Amino acid sequence: MAEIVAAIACAHTPMMAVRPAPDPAGMKERVYGALREARARLERARPDMLVVVSNEHLQNWFFHNWPALAIAYPETMEGPFERNLPMPRYQLHGYPEFGRYLVEAALAAHFDPSWSEEFEPDHGVMLPLHHLRPQMDLPTTVVLQNCVHPPMPALRRCQAFGRLLGEAIARWPRAERVALIGVGGLSHWIGIKEMGRVNAAWDRWFLDRLCAGDAEALGAITPEALAREAGNGGEEIRNWLTVQAAVGNCPAELLAYEPITDWLTGSAVVWWNLGARA
Repeated sequence: MAEIVAAIACAHTPMMAVRPAPDPAGMKERVYGALREARARLERARPDMLVVVSNEHLQNWFFHNWPALAIAYPETMEGPFERNLPMPRYQLHGYPEFGRYLVEAALAAHFDPSWSEEFEPDHGVMLPLHHLRPQMDLPTTVVLQNCVHPPMPALRRCQAFGRLLGEAIARWPRAERVALIGVGGLSHWIGIKEMGRVNAAWDRWFLDRLCAGDAEALGAITPEALAREAGNGGEEIRNWLTVQAAVGNCPAELLAYEPITDWLTGSAVVWWNLGARA
């Protein structure tokens, strides 16, 4: 039986790579410092494999064929997709055996994921791994949820998939240590007139509820409220909720939050205290 030994959620804004120069208030360095702390904790957890919960950004797929849920598990992946992003390109090992197992577990639980054995991860996957596991030494399965273009899966549906993910990991017959990484958000507006806005008050409310394990309040956020308060980029909280559900909605620790307008995103790093499972 496998065991979830670490769980992290963090922003994946490409501006972290494009605009790394320190700001006078020290906000960026506090986020980078939190990522270094999460990296150290992840190292101490000694995972054997990773599951990254992210979303596509019009790189591998487009609107003519856009899955609500997909699982990617190539033998190897190279990224980030964006060749002009000022960060190293990495080769990442996939985990086809676990990926196929997860697809089968999802189908048996009345989810209908798409799946791919050819996938080129973009910044949404590779930028967090660049900070959290730059060795790129662990076999990785990528779960992708539609957080970009409506119609999108309901927040409660993403929570339900998170529960299935946790259960499937527990049933995986190999005695492996699993780390989950959920990426995206928080509030940001992309490609529309509000671009550059960050709603720090809403972000802090969300993080308070997330760290308290209040999945009920977060699942009850309406589509209208999410779009109004967190913007079209805030739809990526789905990935955080999936990880929260996978670890049983246990309490989490906020390592950093900063409303960094230069990064166009409310940026946070959260670590789940798996020893305090509810």
